[in-house]
Amino acid sequence: MKILENKNILIGISGSIAAYKAADLISKLKSCGANVKAIMTTSSAKFVTVTTLESLSGNEVINENSKSKISNFKHLDLAKWADILVIAPCTANLMNKIANGVGDDLLTTVCLAYNKKLFIVPAMNPEMWTNKITQSSVEKLEQNNINIIGPDYGKHACGDTGYGRMCSTEHIIEQLENFQAQKILSGIKFLITAGPTREPLDPVRFISNYSSGKMGYAIALVAKQLGAEVNLISGPTSLNKLEGIETTYVETSDDMRAIVNQEIANAEIFISTAAISDYRPVKYSKSKYKKSSDRLTIEFERGSDILQSVAQQYPDIFTVGFAAETENLLENATEKLQSKKIDMIIANIANYEKNLGFGSDFNKVTIISKDTNVEEIDSSRKIDIAYRILKKIHKEYFVIRKRSKKNA
Repeated sequence: MKILENKNILIGISGSIAAYKAADLISKLKSCGANVKAIMTTSSAKFVTVTTLESLSGNEVINENSKSKISNFKHLDLAKWADILVIAPCTANLMNKIANGVGDDLLTTVCLAYNKKLFIVPAMNPEMWTNKITQSSVEKLEQNNINIIGPDYGKHACGDTGYGRMCSTEHIIEQLENFQAQKILSGIKFLITAGPTREPLDPVRFISNYSSGKMGYAIALVAKQLGAEVNLISGPTSLNKLEGIETTYVETSDDMRAIVNQEIANAEIFISTAAISDYRPVKYSKSKYKKSSDRLTIEFERGSDILQSVAQQYPDIFTVGFAAETENLLENATEKLQSKKIDMIIANIANYEKNLGFGSDFNKVTIISKDTNVEEIDSSRKIDIAYRILKKIHKEYFVIRKRSKKNA
């Protein structure tokens, strides 16, 4: 049986030039055995016809002017009918309205009445996608467990190049199937570290790095969605607390080590996404360093390696590390995997000046397993990468557990 077979899927279509892709999405969903209905905004009719969508879905297309036979409460009836609601494409205007609870047409009122799984597939100009208001809406939607699929990077109809392209129908269906699948991490206890640490130099200064914590928070959020019991340890970030996830906030690498040591015995999987300071000052100055000369010399010492320590002391815990490199990605990451004796490492090229890794909502990573099996994940939103990483962890974790039981 196919995962989406007999599922009632409502496709919302907004006024984007990418609206033609909705026809292909409906066709492919029907091939998966789903029952599909389409609901169109008034502006979407300028880009794709009702006749086309009705022919592909086998159902009446619903819009503001449709003479639907369902009832006078169309928004409620549609919300109750749908197992899954997908808005594809979703313009910046519609996404901002949904994020702020606006219900001024049939599609937005359906969204307000809908209490199951809602997916949004953005399609907009790169400048509109990166607009601060749009990104604030993205954050609101994700905090309310609304899943955003994409967008992709590429050339747009207007000639601009960047993120904002509606992703492929194949990718949309893959995401729908993923979230319809069983909670693959149900009951598994995760301990996850995220964000940077700060090592104080004096009362007003510290040494740190550009880590935003976005990757670690994304992994914690998706792990919870997949059924895991998640405990998050976060360094200083500007991110909002994840609802329903126990979170401990720390400042220094010593603070983080202390909390990890306190919580690790309860974990089955440890994921160290935190960019923990490798060095700390030998001496902390209780008074501010003054400008007394052209140069200031501060002596640093190597801090303890939290991930390596966990791997050595708790060999039964599945350990995952991250390697942010500026060169020789595979070689350096593989060396870390082997020297720390961990089960998996996620490697990426990080360069704040080039908007790679640190601070960005997007990343491009390479997963290296203990048996040096390599899987590359092309440039994607960190929330999507988190799901791919957790699927890989799930597979590797259960393979290792089966081997242990067999050898016992």
